[in-house]
Amino acid sequence: MNQSSTLISPHFKEDPPMQIRLTTFNVENLFNRYAYLDLPWEGRSYEKFVLATGLASIASRQGDLVSYPTTEIQRNNTAQAILDSRPDILTVQEIENIYTLRNFNDQYLDDYFDRMIAIDGNDPRGIDVGLLIKKGCSADVVNVRTHVDEGQDGKSVTRSADAAWGYRVFNALFSRDCLEVDLKVNKKFITLLVNHLKAQDGTAASVKRRTVQAKRVAEIAKAAADESRSPIVIGDLNVDPTVNKGDKSLDSLLKSSALKDPFPAGTWTHYYTSERKISRLDYILPHKSLKVVGTDIVRKGLTTKCQQYSGPRYPTVGQEHTEASDHCPTTVVIEI
Repeated sequence: MNQSSTLISPHFKEDPPMQIRLTTFNVENLFNRYAYLDLPWEGRSYEKFVLATGLASIASRQGDLVSYPTTEIQRNNTAQAILDSRPDILTVQEIENIYTLRNFNDQYLDDYFDRMIAIDGNDPRGIDVGLLIKKGCSADVVNVRTHVDEGQDGKSVTRSADAAWGYRVFNALFSRDCLEVDLKVNKKFITLLVNHLKAQDGTAASVKRRTVQAKRVAEIAKAAADESRSPIVIGDLNVDPTVNKGDKSLDSLLKSSALKDPFPAGTWTHYYTSERKISRLDYILPHKSLKVVGTDIVRKGLTTKCQQYSGPRYPTVGQEHTEASDHCPTTVVIEI
């Protein structure tokens, strides 16, 4: 009698889920700032430019410098807001360059991050977007793509030096960049689309450009999903449709069936000092396939002028030039 043997396949267990804290923060410049010693919107020659390096910042368009102690207080509060957010991955807006990020990480964050990505973008003021990964975080950078050279309406991007404006960019789709970073986390792939979309200036042209930018970001997110990479749109998208009722520039993202907004209605992340208004400018929109297990917003670094926030603040925050930023670090916790 023949006896048949039964082969039992070994049972392979999947790795346990891993939680990742993703934070976005518009830091309002860290150290360096190009300034005009005269009114910036007037035609001036290059010798009127100054590069303020180290612990200096520009207080206004008139080019006056903030004192060293005040600037140091502000940067310490910026750092504390980041540390209190406890990010595994931090995306930033309004940073000057990779050099500045590395210095800030060393001097103010005690080397909290060990991997940093920043590419010079299209803003004539030299403000860019970037990404930082916490030391020890099990996230591997697989690929980095920039979209600084994508043109509007099929036009080619051109660049030129201008005595009144510095280095200018024409026909670029993105005001800064859509920095696209592929990460491998727990054997899965996510794609962060780091953005700082066109700012509001009250014109139809800015709404139109932001609309086109958002649509393109949605296309990039779809392309990532089609390649089995879970996209996450993250950054300063520069408008709150609940405040600006007629502005539909973010509809392609906020109404996308492929993305989700994990924050509740009424969320705000920004204080506009001149009008004393709060609004939501900062967003994290994960792909629908990603599990969100938590959200967080750190408001302790806001100026004391912001009466809409009554919670605790950092001890050195006052009314002027001591706030961490006019934006709040905004965090989503995803489980992969």
